[in-house]
Amino acid sequence: MTRVLVVDDHPVVLRGLAALIDSEPGLTLVATAGTVRQALECSAEPDLAVVDLQFPDGNGIQLGIDLKRRWPEVRVLVLTMSADAHAVVRSVGAGLDGYLLKDADPDEVIAAIHAAARGALVLGRGASDAVVAAASAAPRTDKLAALDARELEILGLLVEGLTTSQVAAQLFLSPKTILNRVSVIIAKLDVPTKADAIALAKAGGLGSA
Repeated sequence: MTRVLVVDDHPVVLRGLAALIDSEPGLTLVATAGTVRQALECSAEPDLAVVDLQFPDGNGIQLGIDLKRRWPEVRVLVLTMSADAHAVVRSVGAGLDGYLLKDADPDEVIAAIHAAARGALVLGRGASDAVVAAASAAPRTDKLAALDARELEILGLLVEGLTTSQVAAQLFLSPKTILNRVSVIIAKLDVPTKADAIALAKAGGLGSA
């Protein structure tokens, strides 16, 4: 059973998320909070925290960092209206475990919670686009600079935990094309396996540090 803490300063959203989580098998709501202070004062240790990005008394990224300092094993999923590329990159670069937009379907939110709880890096579609755009536009000195925008997009989806077939379906390409592109990515990054490429991507800013 995954114990979940929900932190959001909008009461309607907070109640809606709480009800959604409580109705899902395998999840249990241990606490809710409307401010950063309330979240940090929570006495019930969660396995995963779902946090908004902006609060009157702080921000969700720093809150996530502070929650991980308090409970090193907790996973943190940002759920927000903002698809700002800098916020997405800052979140994953700070070691948070996912970034999802509030316009996601309830099923997508639940799937993201389960995936993050299992240890996957979760990026909603809008967030994934923001990471790819930021990574493509920013000057880079690491090996990821060798990749073009499409290769970064493919690698970003692999970091999310998608399989080759799932990446192909999402990008409307054939699995063979994705396999060929992954081979090129591995060669460009000068790593032996796809798993090594994913690890390098995370270290380079496409995933949790």
